[in-house]
Amino acid sequence: MPKSTLALCVALLWPAMSLATPSDGSEPQQAVVALAATAAVQPPATVILRGVVDSIDERNDTIRIRLSPDRIEPFKVQDGLLFNAVRFGDPVAFSVQDISGFRTIVGLTKE
Repeated sequence: MPKSTLALCVALLWPAMSLATPSDGSEPQQAVVALAATAAVQPPATVILRGVVDSIDERNDTIRIRLSPDRIEPFKVQDGLLFNAVRFGDPVAFSVQDISGFRTIVGLTKE
């Protein structure tokens, strides 16, 4: 193994080796708690809604959907291909997640 490759391996693995060798009894427990907290991160909640497409705004990546006769809401679109799939007046069922503070359509089907 060339010296540069060996040096690179040592540089990359050294921090992991230092984490794997605890100095006292409390460090392994802290590492396990930190790992469990990281693994417990939940994906955003998905809500399934139904409505009728009211308008499409490709420039702003939004679709306005009439959820009830007196309620129209704009939703961001995660996948721009959805603009080709729907038109004004199409009844749709769609999945929404809160992504970066915006209600975003992550899945859509025409009914």
